[in-house]
Amino acid sequence: MEGAGLYAANAAGMWHAAGTPLPADPRYAGFTAYGALRIVLRRPLGAPSIAAIVAALPAGRMTLEDPYGLAAPQQLPDVMVRRMPVMNRSPRPLPAGRRDGISVAPVTGPDTLATAERVIVDGFPYPHLQPWTAGRALSPELLHAPGWRAWLAHRDGTPAAAGYTFDDGTALGVYSLATLPEHRRAGLARALLTAMLAAHPRRTATLVATEAGRPLYTALGFTTVSTATWYFRAG
Repeated sequence: MEGAGLYAANAAGMWHAAGTPLPADPRYAGFTAYGALRIVLRRPLGAPSIAAIVAALPAGRMTLEDPYGLAAPQQLPDVMVRRMPVMNRSPRPLPAGRRDGISVAPVTGPDTLATAERVIVDGFPYPHLQPWTAGRALSPELLHAPGWRAWLAHRDGTPAAAGYTFDDGTALGVYSLATLPEHRRAGLARALLTAMLAAHPRRTATLVATEAGRPLYTALGFTTVSTATWYFRAG
C-alpha cells in the first residue's frame, strides 16, 4: 500500500481506536467520535457517490475525508469544502530537532493527556471543542489503545505544543500537531515532529497538511502524494 491509500488506512485505524464504528460499508470507514461523524473513504469514488454518502448520513456535525481527491469537489447543502495535501515520508535519517529550552516526551498519564488535549484544542484551534473540557477530544481510554500515542512539548517548562500519532503496523499517522499562539516560530513543531518520527524509524509517516504546516513537513522530507478533499458539516 502506498500514496493516499496509506493515509486512508491509517486514519481508519486511528478513528477505530478513538470512536465507535458505524455499520460496515465497502466504500468508507465510518465512526462516531466526540459527538460527530467521521468518514474516511476506503477507495477513490466519483462525485455522485460522495454526494450520496453525505446525503444518507444522519443530521449533525460531520467530516468526510476523501484522501484521494480525484473527484471534483462537490458543493453540497450546508457543507463546507476544503482541499489539503496528503503527504508521506519514507524512512530516512532525521535532521537535528533539538533546541535549547524545548523538551518533548510521550504522554503517559491522564493528567498529562489533559494538558496535551488543551494545547491541541486551543492551538489548532478547534472552535467546536471550546471551551476546552478534559476528555472531550482525547479520552483517557486512548492511553491504552494499541498504536495510539500523544506527545507534549514544553518550552522553558511551559506546555507549548502537542499532537498524537497512530502506528497501524504499516505506517505512522501524524495528527493534530498544534502549537499555542504565544509559542509559535520557536521550533516547537519541528522538535515535536522530529521526536515522533524518531520513535518510529522504520515506518513510513503519513499526514494531511495545513498550509501553515506544509513548509515544515517538506523540510523534514515529506512529499505530496494527493490533494485530499474534506467535507465539513457543522450540524
